[in-house]
Amino acid sequence: MNWFKQHRTLWVGCGLLVAGAISWASQVASIVGPFLPYAIPPKSQDGVNPALLGNWYEEFEYPDRDCVVRFKGTIQYFSNKTYRLTGEMQSVSTKPGTPFKAVYAFDGNGEWQANDDELVIKLAHAQAPLISTTLGNRTVSAQALNAFGTMPGLDLGPKFELAQSQRYDIRSTSKDRVVLETNGIYGDTFQIAMLRTQKMYLR
Repeated sequence: MNWFKQHRTLWVGCGLLVAGAISWASQVASIVGPFLPYAIPPKSQDGVNPALLGNWYEEFEYPDRDCVVRFKGTIQYFSNKTYRLTGEMQSVSTKPGTPFKAVYAFDGNGEWQANDDELVIKLAHAQAPLISTTLGNRTVSAQALNAFGTMPGLDLGPKFELAQSQRYDIRSTSKDRVVLETNGIYGDTFQIAMLRTQKMYLR
């Protein structure tokens, strides 16, 4: 704690980076990929692809503005076309200088529908409180970072743009594995492999 007091100014500056450098969050519709608007839902008889039902574990990352976003956790698709997402999200700065990383606990839920070829999800609610920040080789918890009351809003949840849709191509499905593909903000594409699991993600 003495080290933190000695470097308070530096960490307050990092706190501002947490609040500002991840302004990308306000443009993200769902943590399962970067925000790209999609207005037309997939056409199917009931909007439910049974191959997606259940609980899945996933890990992925994609480049965003001045950072790389990483996520690991579980997503559960229900037959009433709602879903629940639980995991850990990281924002790793790609700016020159001392490496910086912010870690968040992510919990969200929303709606989904899919046919054999595509999945569309819409985030309805999200909470993403800060867990910790790392500058170089020094890690400070969110509680310590806010010890002086300098960072009242450390939850990214309210910054997420809700009720926006995100589309994924369904590349393959099997009993225990589903592969999705979506577009990044730079015109790139990346895949998300979901592995069936019976366990919810525990932080």
